[in-house]
Amino acid sequence: MITTNRECRPVLPRRAAMAALLGGASLLGQPALAQAPAADTDAVQESEIIVTGSRLIRSDLTAPSPTTVIGEQDLQLSGNATIEGTLNEYPQLAAGNSSNVNGGGGSGVLTANLRGLGATRTLVLVNGRRFIPANADGLVDLASVPDALVKSVDVITGGASAVYGSDAVAGAVNFVLKRDFEGLEGSYQFGRTFRGDGTSHRADITVGTNFAEDRGNVTLSASFTDRGPVFKENRWHSARPLDTVNGVLVPGGSGSIPGTRIGLSTTQRAQLVGVDLNSAGPCSSLTGIRFGEAGAVLPYCAPEDTFNFAIGQYHLRPLKRTQISGIAHYELTDRVEAYGEVYYINSENSYQQASDSFTPVTPGAGASTFLVPNYATNPILLPAVRQFFINNTALFDPDGDGTAAVSGAGRRADELGFRNYSFERNSRNLTGGLRGDFDIGDKNWRWDVFYQYQRTSGTERAQGTISQTRLSQALNATVNGQGQVVCVDPSRGCVPVSIFGLGTIDPAASAFLTPERVANDRFTRNVAGASLSGQMFDLPAGPVAVALGVEYRKDAYAFRPSPQDIAGEYGTGSQSPISGEYDLKEIFGEIRIPILSDRPFFDTLAIEGAARLSDYSTVGSVFTWKAGGEWAPVDWVRVRGAYNVAIRAPSLNELYSPISTGFTTGVDPCVAARQPTPAQQDLCVLQGVNRADLPTFTQQSTGLSARSGGNPLLREEKSKTYTIGAVISPPFIPRLNLTIDYFNVKVDDAITTINAAQTLTDCFTNLDPSSETCRAITRLTNGQIDFVNTNLSNIGSLRVEGLDVQADYRVNLPNALALSGDGAELKLQAIASWMFSRSTQVVSGQPALECAGYMGGGCGGGSGFWLIPDFKLNLTGTYNSGPVTVRMQGRMVGDIKLKEGVVAAVERAPRHWLFDLSGEVRLNKTVEFFGGIDNLFDKDPPILGSALASDNSDPTVWDVVGRRFFVGGRVRF
Repeated sequence: MITTNRECRPVLPRRAAMAALLGGASLLGQPALAQAPAADTDAVQESEIIVTGSRLIRSDLTAPSPTTVIGEQDLQLSGNATIEGTLNEYPQLAAGNSSNVNGGGGSGVLTANLRGLGATRTLVLVNGRRFIPANADGLVDLASVPDALVKSVDVITGGASAVYGSDAVAGAVNFVLKRDFEGLEGSYQFGRTFRGDGTSHRADITVGTNFAEDRGNVTLSASFTDRGPVFKENRWHSARPLDTVNGVLVPGGSGSIPGTRIGLSTTQRAQLVGVDLNSAGPCSSLTGIRFGEAGAVLPYCAPEDTFNFAIGQYHLRPLKRTQISGIAHYELTDRVEAYGEVYYINSENSYQQASDSFTPVTPGAGASTFLVPNYATNPILLPAVRQFFINNTALFDPDGDGTAAVSGAGRRADELGFRNYSFERNSRNLTGGLRGDFDIGDKNWRWDVFYQYQRTSGTERAQGTISQTRLSQALNATVNGQGQVVCVDPSRGCVPVSIFGLGTIDPAASAFLTPERVANDRFTRNVAGASLSGQMFDLPAGPVAVALGVEYRKDAYAFRPSPQDIAGEYGTGSQSPISGEYDLKEIFGEIRIPILSDRPFFDTLAIEGAARLSDYSTVGSVFTWKAGGEWAPVDWVRVRGAYNVAIRAPSLNELYSPISTGFTTGVDPCVAARQPTPAQQDLCVLQGVNRADLPTFTQQSTGLSARSGGNPLLREEKSKTYTIGAVISPPFIPRLNLTIDYFNVKVDDAITTINAAQTLTDCFTNLDPSSETCRAITRLTNGQIDFVNTNLSNIGSLRVEGLDVQADYRVNLPNALALSGDGAELKLQAIASWMFSRSTQVVSGQPALECAGYMGGGCGGGSGFWLIPDFKLNLTGTYNSGPVTVRMQGRMVGDIKLKEGVVAAVERAPRHWLFDLSGEVRLNKTVEFFGGIDNLFDKDPPILGSALASDNSDPTVWDVVGRRFFVGGRVRF
């Protein structure tokens, strides 16, 4: 019988040991780091296992890093259509892109984000190996994991780069798939909110069989998921943006409105002719005029007349997903096994925004200025609009040339419909390998050789977005000899557009302005690796275990923008197709040395370490390592600690995303008016300013040119993580497991960006010409700033510090509480996480920004900047009796306070509880039914307003969808 398996969560060479391990792991959320009291201890002692977070062969159930296990039953009873929704309920995971994130979720890559350090610093594994990347950052879309096959999920919350490689700065999430599945299992689940939206359907079928006298197994699985959207306008707390006026929240929105708004000063409003500004009714702030039905000119009041851009946006993104998976293994000999894995995923999702808006501009007329030629007779204008300009010639046409100049206008093109961004990804994975074992003396060694090919092809379609080039072309209209209004430039089938008045953009103009944008990308990955693990020799305290391995990986990415983006039609500069690749070679090793065992006060004392040398084609050679130890004074108390030095290599996106140049505000610190110090003047001269010019040096432009995008010169991020904790299973409280872990993570040279003004300030504050910020400034021969590089650089610093506590307890209930003769059992679990600190420092010389438990002042706000609670708690109780299981879960997020010095209408988001109830009934060995209600009491999220959160609340922290149910059935044969 084969005694080797490279799956990283419990793997046993003997069936008895497998049963023992599963018995321990089946405890609700049983932490892998705790010994499982329910296991057959003797069987475990005689066997060898591998646990997540280590490649060593071990003889206990103790993981080297703090690890929480999410069991199959927890996943099934959560009712979530995608597994990411269940993972993000656990306190160790912080805010990130989820199904409830609309625009900020980008292409809908659903991610895991440990400790709030960012998804790029959390490594996602399937069966201990890297899974299919979904974008240029190499992130795994959790919706692509074949969750019908998932047996458990291990969340490793200590740095793991030495064991698994780059990206595991915050830790790793390992999905352990079922092995040796035999029979047929099919299930169907239906879900919907109690408001009748967000309908979901999910169907799974899995079939497996052993063959050749149990020497091999083949398992095939197929899954289909279809989830409908939930719209923001259908929830009262998000139906309209809430602005802050006089310290209170009031309905608000955007100043770009249908029909067009023109902002006017108090003096300009006093000059208006033919406009009744007193007809506005209740008006908080009169700031201009607007054009309504038939071009009627009306007063514009803020926020009363602002546009509600929440309409049409998703709270829950629609999703369609098809998964097909195959897993097989076959024993070629008694000591060699071949194995393979095949995965195919097709995923479609989208996000949606309000109709596009724009500031009307005539090319060459000046910033924010739109020219209206021949306004007195222009037939494209409605009569009321023509009369308005005729009446107000002094204001809009002071030189009397017949052309009106309008500045500071805003138009919402509601005639175009919503902006919709849809994404389709086709992903595939092929894995094949050989594994086996051999003996050296009385020691068994295991080996594994594998190869992976992964590819994801994506298509992005954008509809309803205005081409700025075509808009300028359509606004530049004239009257031809036949009295027809036509475009001055009739190319591309140009259709003239009038922007003054409601409904003035007809369908033909809409089609011209919004051509469909289609972009494509592809990510490919090749991985080959080999590993060897075993026990070298015995010490008095036990065997010395080692593991060695090598790995080669090559990642390549290519992106082709839409033809319109290549042509630069959207006002952000032209995009070019990009491609990039890198490869790396790695060698790694681990060792565990037992020092003492079975001694007074030293039931166990052991040290262990890991090291990895990686050679990247981009950043060169890097070295990561881990040192740790464990001490058990008695067999029911285990203290452990580890120190990790980890790295994260820059992703292909960070290295090669296209460079674009734009104009931004900023003042050169070298100008005479800023009165630079002598040291600053020396730096100015070093950068290229003539010293003789300094007394009169001025900036020739009103702003600066800034270049942004990827940076092929990026270095690796470096992190240091240390954890110390204890595992306690007191014999005087049988079936209780308690774990407590302190963590501290510091990331230096973090890859980030700052704007041009911050770059100049940092350079001329620290006066280090070799610094990243000083080297980002490029000057012309006359000393003027040519441009400032604001592309990604290694200039950031991140730090998190906190404490995790987990308790698991199982108790047998009296027969009076049992539903059958099999008795009853209650499993209780509590998981709490305190975030003492989560700080970011981007600009040196400035204090770090502390965001744990705070909002405002750079903390939160949406669009990728999500709130980070400083306390989260999960309480779970599961009742089992015969064929019935009932599970109740309470989830709490601690209060979040307004950052000191920030003024907002809301000063505190109070402590927030949610409760979920679910259960299943097994009619017999073949049929079972399940169902549940999430957010049982329909608790609304805290309301913060649009100044503190993009959706009035934060959808990554609180439930914004509301009460919902799921029901389903499962059959097994």
